[in-house]
Amino acid sequence: MKSRYKATVLTSTLLGGVFAFSLALTGASHAGEREETPVATVPAAPGFSVEMRAGQVLQVIASELREGGGPAARTYGQTAFPIASSFGFQRLGQLNVRQKVVSDFDPEVFSFFSWPDQASADAFAAHPEWPAIKANRPNACSELKVFSIELEEDLSLSFDPAKNYTVVVAWRNEENPADYDRYLSGIEDAVTRSGGRFIYKMRGPSMESHASPPTAPSQLTFVEWDSTDGFAQVQQSSEYLAHQQYFASGLERFEFYWLQTP
Repeated sequence: MKSRYKATVLTSTLLGGVFAFSLALTGASHAGEREETPVATVPAAPGFSVEMRAGQVLQVIASELREGGGPAARTYGQTAFPIASSFGFQRLGQLNVRQKVVSDFDPEVFSFFSWPDQASADAFAAHPEWPAIKANRPNACSELKVFSIELEEDLSLSFDPAKNYTVVVAWRNEENPADYDRYLSGIEDAVTRSGGRFIYKMRGPSMESHASPPTAPSQLTFVEWDSTDGFAQVQQSSEYLAHQQYFASGLERFEFYWLQTP
């Protein structure tokens, strides 16, 4: 069931710009593939933690920097981030995309951000300078997806540079709404045996984008793995073979990425 708490589109739109700022500052682009970006004044730690309380707003932002979009990204971030910070906005960390497995979208990173509460996010979205800042966003990113949710319970996550991560962005088939959960619960023992752990299921987020269909996904599922062959082992298990039909029947579409800490 989708969460009753969803960030406004205006707030999500802002964070896309702030993400472009974080991308420019941390140099998250793949070497040799993307435009070179400035080095961070405070380098990002190789691993990071997410410690949030119920009522805070979590945003996960996936963005693809436009070719030649570095200057626009810098301008966007340098104007948006200081204002957002005055309302309590914080950058928590990022996971780089190591491999796009299934997707028409080609993001460089998934970045994590927080607001103290929805009221703070809405107050920023109403700031008089925001419309002019927002207008620069498409010049920086060819696409971005901003997933937002107000937490109903405390959240504690830790991302370890010695581990590997996957995320599946899933749009449920409303004709079989329980099948995806049946699939995930059915393969959990096999995931555990293969060195994996379900660490966070972001259920019912809102989504904002400027180049993709606007329908929000039903869930983002993050899994931590001891090795990069963990999921391949799961696919050979009896649990996976018995439940893969529910993945197919439970989803209309999905995106699948391998991630790693910077």
